[in-house]
Amino acid sequence: MPMDMQEWRDSNATADDAANAFREMLRLADAPDRTINSIRGAATHRGDAVVYVGHLPADVVERLAERVRLAVTP
Repeated sequence: MPMDMQEWRDSNATADDAANAFREMLRLADAPDRTINSIRGAATHRGDAVVYVGHLPADVVERLAERVRLAVTP
């Protein structure tokens, strides 16, 4: 069954919001602009909201992991 256009738009908006949140995390980890700008939110053909991350520099991932560890350490 085809999804209607509003469902697709809603999924796309959800994906964009999630991509923006991830971009903000990357900014906090001092990621380079080219990495931040490579993050894309989209809706799949089935209407699932997804975020395309691709390849991230290892040092950026390590900084993100360190921030997460600090946030969840009691």
